[in-house]
Amino acid sequence: MTEELMKKIERINGEFESRDFFIKDDIIELFEERSDLAEKLDAIKFKKIEFFTVEEENCVGFTFEDVQVNFFIEFGEDEEGEWYEATAEIISF
Repeated sequence: MTEELMKKIERINGEFESRDFFIKDDIIELFEERSDLAEKLDAIKFKKIEFFTVEEENCVGFTFEDVQVNFFIEFGEDEEGEWYEATAEIISF
């Protein structure tokens, strides 16, 4: 990943953290696995990214160019403590 891409990922993470969603590793994993999305993100200006929250679905996401990325978060607790699972949904327009 380029330095510029990592900066954008950090800023995306900051937007999500301001909404109380702490999923940085999941964001990084998405862009590592989807080079097509990484290339699009790397090529776009950050101010063109639109962020949203869907509280009733425990979802945060963003749109840029012709892509919408949703992260649905499931929270739980077991004998090892609290946990969460983030599922990414990618919609292309």
